[in-house]
Amino acid sequence: MNEHSAEARPAPVPLDFRQLARGLGTVITYAAGDVVFREGDEPAHAYIVLTGRIEVSSRGKLIEEVSEGRAFGIVSLIDKKPRSATAKAMAPSEVALVDAKQFRFMVETTPNFVWYVLSEVVDRLRATNSAL
Repeated sequence: MNEHSAEARPAPVPLDFRQLARGLGTVITYAAGDVVFREGDEPAHAYIVLTGRIEVSSRGKLIEEVSEGRAFGIVSLIDKKPRSATAKAMAPSEVALVDAKQFRFMVETTPNFVWYVLSEVVDRLRATNSAL
């Protein structure tokens, strides 16, 4: 076994930024069925699910179910383009809304937050590709 084999590395530990998001962002509670945002909406926040589950769909097609500790709405916040999907609570959910200034602060000051964001964006890309 060499230093590059999969067995030589431990599995990555999922990063959990819920506490940070709760402290920096605005916490909103959604009832099952409530819409968080719709396709075409202008972006104002990224979202981190504190409790519950959020369904992300595009053109009526399910893209992904976002569970506790996961984020959504990041891409539109970064590129400032209208939402490409609709997000709706599947169960009673508590979500931290993080605006662009708070998001940038987290990226610039929080170790590993960039990796968390990158992981979320990659996961969303793969989920979208799978839904096509």
